[in-house]
Amino acid sequence: MITKIRNFQDSWFVKGILILTALSFMSLFGVSGYLGSAGKNQAIIKVDDVVIYQDEINEQYNHEVQMAKNLFGDNLEITDNMKVSILQGIVQKDLVNAVINKTADDLGVNISDELVKKIIYSQNEFLDADGKFSIEKLRRLLAASGWTEQRYIDTLRQDIKKQHLVQNPVSDINIPKFMNPYVAQLENQKKVFKYIEINPEKLKIDRKISKEELEQYYQDFSGSFMHPESRDVSVVDLSLDKLTSGFVPSDEEIQSYYNENQEQYVIPEKRNILQMVFDNENDATNAMVQLNDGKDFYAVAQELANQDKAETELNDVSQDMLIEDMSEPVFSLDLGEVAGPIQSEMGWHIMKVVKITPKKETKLSDAKEKIIEAIRKEKAYDEAYKVIADIEDSIAAGSTLEDLASKYKVKISQIKSLTDDGKAKIVPSGLGKLLRDGDFVETAFSYNTDEISQVLEGEDSFSIIRVDDIIEAHPKSIQEVKPEIEKMWADNEREAIAQELVNDVTHDLENGDKIDEIAPRFGLAVKTSKPLKRTESFAGLSTLQMEEVFQEDLGSAKVIRNDDIQLLIVPSKVIKAEVNISDDEMEVLRSKIKADISQDNANTLINAYGNNYDVRVKYKYLGLTDQQ
Repeated sequence: MITKIRNFQDSWFVKGILILTALSFMSLFGVSGYLGSAGKNQAIIKVDDVVIYQDEINEQYNHEVQMAKNLFGDNLEITDNMKVSILQGIVQKDLVNAVINKTADDLGVNISDELVKKIIYSQNEFLDADGKFSIEKLRRLLAASGWTEQRYIDTLRQDIKKQHLVQNPVSDINIPKFMNPYVAQLENQKKVFKYIEINPEKLKIDRKISKEELEQYYQDFSGSFMHPESRDVSVVDLSLDKLTSGFVPSDEEIQSYYNENQEQYVIPEKRNILQMVFDNENDATNAMVQLNDGKDFYAVAQELANQDKAETELNDVSQDMLIEDMSEPVFSLDLGEVAGPIQSEMGWHIMKVVKITPKKETKLSDAKEKIIEAIRKEKAYDEAYKVIADIEDSIAAGSTLEDLASKYKVKISQIKSLTDDGKAKIVPSGLGKLLRDGDFVETAFSYNTDEISQVLEGEDSFSIIRVDDIIEAHPKSIQEVKPEIEKMWADNEREAIAQELVNDVTHDLENGDKIDEIAPRFGLAVKTSKPLKRTESFAGLSTLQMEEVFQEDLGSAKVIRNDDIQLLIVPSKVIKAEVNISDDEMEVLRSKIKADISQDNANTLINAYGNNYDVRVKYKYLGLTDQQ
């Protein structure tokens, strides 16, 4: 929807925060869609006097996760790496938007409501059949995309600011045509690279950590060696099944449920149909004659109706899926018979039945057990709301957890050493699912000792929590963390050895030695790539990294880090390209180069804007580090 305006992609070159203009949808369409300002939480990003809070970023994160699950299914597992990647993207976007907004404020760039309305009113996606703006269509499309009206307006307003402040200033890029041969040659030339991989994990350490180093690490990283705050909690968990275990619906209730949910128990007859459609009756009659003479339906459809196989196959349809003029004739045919010509608003139809799937009906006697279970579940929800209200009244009146357990004849379970990541040392059987519920854990950490929580509703149960004990965060002993420290030390040692190797090899290369001569001195292997264009890759290099190594002169070393592995790369051979590309290919190439230059200029411009502000980012509150 916004792609017509958004041509610029945010990138990680600046610092900033998204400032949402509290524009009520009332001023545009007479309705309200604004969800309110952020709650007071940890400040993640500050840009001068503008702040973005943790719950704002969390809200965006939850929306991104939900969109991913909509695409790939609810069973999609969000790994730690995926979470970091999503949060990185959100922070990058918010930071860039902040600089745009602050710069717009400083320069007096104001996007009027009238301009926003004009753009929205002109979007083809929001126009009805008469070409007029439809608020209902807008709302349907936004709802399907998981967007609120306010979010759409804010994003649109932000895009207009970007267009004024970034896209327009960098869009007028020109490449003279006399440069075409040079551009094509540069794009299509190939290079051969020699490179060394230095992987710290494969390097050996010839000593062990000393006692002094162990103690120094323990002191330096004391904040990392902590037992987190934990809590002992008592839980009363009431299952919905327990509330209605003795309930049996009457025969009248079962019959009523069966009648009201017929679509679950009766699958109508379906027919697999082939169809061809003509503009006039004469062509349709001619096609029917050829079919009666034994000619293949697909062949006639292709020859006379100009239809391919996909256009001819209507596939499985029930009678109510066909328009009234065709439903009776088609569903009165036997298998293999043809009906037509039949006239409709679309033209003249000829239809053939190639498969019949009979009506399938589940009798009440066969569905009875499932119906009883469904009614019992509905009853359980009704009963649950009554019980919840009664429990909360009892808690307000001073009832203890023991009183509630006795009243509803359930046991009290104890969870020991629960931490805020949902882990615990002791978890009674059957309560593991509760610990995977973020609301349960959050509630357990929201009350003080001896306080009883409000009722927490789950999928098939509801629970009440009492905090029995709070164990404050405290340091782990040096013996507890010794294996962890030894690993940290070993990783750092290997990293230091790897960096020393990189420095030594680079020094020898700068002194004029060849990479093939240097590698054996340090027990390293030299690898050689095949001839590559800049659009290809080797050793896991990204597109941007390939651009970097392609810019290096022959014999000059480039050091690139990919995760923990460091690569020392030397271009060793250039293979000139034979330039023979079409005008269309040249135009695509010129467009690509223009886009790359525009993007570089945009990044430089945003970076210049960002340097005007004092920006602070608290990565740790999002579980990110400065390196991430």
